[in-house]
Amino acid sequence: MDEDVRLRRPSEKVITVATQFEFRLKGANAPEGELDANDLLALVQSLRTVAMSIGRSETDADRLGRAPSRVHQVANLVIGLAPGSTKLLVRRAGAGEDALDFDLADEEGFDATFEKLVRSIGLDHRPDWVSDSLSNAAGELVSALRRAAPEVEFKVDGLTVQTFDTAALRPETWEVAAGVSTELRTFIGRLYSANLKTHRFQVEDDAGNQVALPDVADDSGLGPLVGSYVTVTGMPVTGADGQLKRLSNSRILALTHAVAERGIPDSVPLGDILAAAPGIEPGGIDGVSDDEADAFFAAIGL
Repeated sequence: MDEDVRLRRPSEKVITVATQFEFRLKGANAPEGELDANDLLALVQSLRTVAMSIGRSETDADRLGRAPSRVHQVANLVIGLAPGSTKLLVRRAGAGEDALDFDLADEEGFDATFEKLVRSIGLDHRPDWVSDSLSNAAGELVSALRRAAPEVEFKVDGLTVQTFDTAALRPETWEVAAGVSTELRTFIGRLYSANLKTHRFQVEDDAGNQVALPDVADDSGLGPLVGSYVTVTGMPVTGADGQLKRLSNSRILALTHAVAERGIPDSVPLGDILAAAPGIEPGGIDGVSDDEADAFFAAIGL
């Protein structure tokens, strides 16, 4: 058997090895090994938000909606306090006793990305690879660190990799411009209002939501798609109400899904629904005159 491969006995307890991160909070306004409850809660919550954002990215999960179980397996953290200028210890919780005895690629990616993000925080620099959602989470962590201590020493598996003054950290470095996102979004609807000279289009879904496409990339050959269902991908711009208004630098593709052929069925009038429903037929009740019916409804208060 290859020396790099070993079998695990059924009764053997295996624990996934996770990188141990340490935030040494120097000068915190609390005794060693202790931290103000509000400061601790802010740190734990911000670390959890960062972890979930990284977990979604490393497992290729959608950034919105309920996170799949794999995201939780990768991103769940174990956080503890230790004395010595108050040390905040952070590591992945792992998947428990049934975990493999080696880290999977997304788990290794999580640890590497977490370390790179904290290094970037210490340098007060947002790298291009940081998504808007992760940037927002990093901003929360910056604010929490600034509240917790004036100086932070960051260690990875016991080795100091960075020390920084929290007063020099700027939360605005991680702010995302309101209404504008660098993350791509996809919209499906019918293509309208084509102006090939100005490269401006408009798309509308079956619910009546309209999205402007002010600068379509490579719009040659899109003329035949006007009036057809298309998929549009671009950088979203939202209004004050949070609704999608425009997709900038967008690309348009013909939709090959079945909805492109049939669309969403038109609404059915209420009268047609009632007429097709089982029950008393319209036009009165056999053997009962209109006067008798009126008297009955008057007696019961209708």
